[in-house]
Amino acid sequence: MKDEARKIEKRIRAERARYHKLNLPAEFIAPNYGGRSIVNVPATIIRALGGHFHTPPLDPEIVKGFTTGVQRVVYVVVDAMGYCRLLDALDANPQNGFNKLLQRGAHLVPITSTFPSTTTAALTSLWSGYTPAEHGFIGYQLFLREQSVRANMIKFSPVATQDLGWQQLVDAGLKPENFLPIPALPQTLDRFGIPVYNFIEAPYTESALSHVQIRGVKETFGFVTSSDLWVTLRHAIEQHRAERALFVAYWSALDDIGHRYGPSHDATIAELNNFGYSFEYEFWRKLSPAARDGTLFLLTADHGQLDAPPERAIFWRNHPALREHLVMDFVGEARAAYLYCRNGEVDAARDYIETRLGDKFVVLDSRDALDAGLFGSGKPAPELKHRVGDLIALARENFYWEEKEEAKMRGRHGGLAEQEMLVPLLVARLEA
Repeated sequence: MKDEARKIEKRIRAERARYHKLNLPAEFIAPNYGGRSIVNVPATIIRALGGHFHTPPLDPEIVKGFTTGVQRVVYVVVDAMGYCRLLDALDANPQNGFNKLLQRGAHLVPITSTFPSTTTAALTSLWSGYTPAEHGFIGYQLFLREQSVRANMIKFSPVATQDLGWQQLVDAGLKPENFLPIPALPQTLDRFGIPVYNFIEAPYTESALSHVQIRGVKETFGFVTSSDLWVTLRHAIEQHRAERALFVAYWSALDDIGHRYGPSHDATIAELNNFGYSFEYEFWRKLSPAARDGTLFLLTADHGQLDAPPERAIFWRNHPALREHLVMDFVGEARAAYLYCRNGEVDAARDYIETRLGDKFVVLDSRDALDAGLFGSGKPAPELKHRVGDLIALARENFYWEEKEEAKMRGRHGGLAEQEMLVPLLVARLEA
């Protein structure tokens, strides 16, 4: 299976040629929306459960032999689980439960995240099967023309007042369930009579972000930690084992650990070990034969992370001359910033970055990035062109923009580095 994974990775890296007009650096990993990205996972699920969908499914070599006779799908998303970090965890612990699946013939291959490689964009694609171009939810911070505000899209609050409270935009009248112009995966599956059960940490069950991304589920189960995630998931499958259904579980702790310590810290491996142990002993081993039969298991991530220590921060306020060319501070991501330039000053802003920060950032014309398909293909979201600004400042190596006076997070994502873009896809059948 390692040969198969290397073959898939080679194809992924070759995809950069598709974006040749953007002159992306050789170290960047471009999104593979045609069959080797997280966007293609929902399409495969829909087909496995008897439906049809416009987005291409996964490369047939990835799922060959796994998608026939599917009664139910268990779809587990671990936030910020990079491909190489999972390999490190499996190599370090042969007894990890996911290693047991591989020994039984499961496939583990890399696929790509979306661009940008961030929770808002990637999770929305994982919860829909639509590209970022189609759903338009393309950054941690966005300029929302509709509300005339620069907004934090995790907190759903204006950036200027985000520390005063969450969901201020909702209180002001924004309706999260109407924010996206595309249906969620459960709404698509409902057309084919397939129910969806959602498993998410209890604090997020009623968050604005959840209401944006997760619509149409039959039931939501809130859990406390990864151990009761697996227990709750097992109980729900047993209860509904007569149904043809999709069970989706999301675990965010790895992202929190990576942001705090950096993804190469021992704590990352420890969490993956704990997660694999609970999977095996609280879920897989205790599932009844009837619940295992016909169960397709998919484990993936929204994006990876890379170590970004404080000394790699480029402090935004140290570049007042650049800010003079802009109508507002950047939005998007610290590693994929959307810049809105003053009228006639696009070239000046580009020249400033290329001249003074060219070893740290690559500058793309936003319209060129859209036209090249960096955000994906399909019918573009109505607000897409208004959310990408004029230029995109893409970080190289592990540099990043920092708005605050002190850089605290030690793990970052959002750009096109290998650590951010390559995520694992583990495909297995759970039959005994």
